[in-house]
Amino acid sequence: MTDIRLPLGGLKFSVRVAILCVRGDHVLTNSAESLPFHFLPGGALGTDEDTLDCARREWLEETGVPPGPLRLVGVIENFFGPPEKRQHEIGFYYRMEALDALPGGAFTVKDNADVICQWVPKGEYERTPVYPLIARSLLDVPDGEVRHIVNRE
Repeated sequence: MTDIRLPLGGLKFSVRVAILCVRGDHVLTNSAESLPFHFLPGGALGTDEDTLDCARREWLEETGVPPGPLRLVGVIENFFGPPEKRQHEIGFYYRMEALDALPGGAFTVKDNADVICQWVPKGEYERTPVYPLIARSLLDVPDGEVRHIVNRE
């Protein structure tokens, strides 16, 4: 299986799957000392892999905990980055209620010791940017709905 990330027409194109894991009024995010922002758990879709299987695989790789029920809440066509490193990403966003097996505090991502998972209060999204910023609008998507967003940063 090969990650779907490739250079195309002067930009990097990728297909990503992300998980909005919610516990009460907190969302699980990833961060690293080298980055001034947070991002959602997940990763690149592999060739011959569907997005739900990718979400399950990425979740298990990062947390070591089998995922709970995942619900697709949005697809974001994301265009971002400076002109010399422009990116076009198609992102599939799944929502999941946090499982009791997840730690209540920060913990290291299982497959990348440089990345930390931590709980960010929904109300602190302005002070703690979680990229893409537009993904926060997917937190309250009602059951049975999937949102499509075009985001240009």
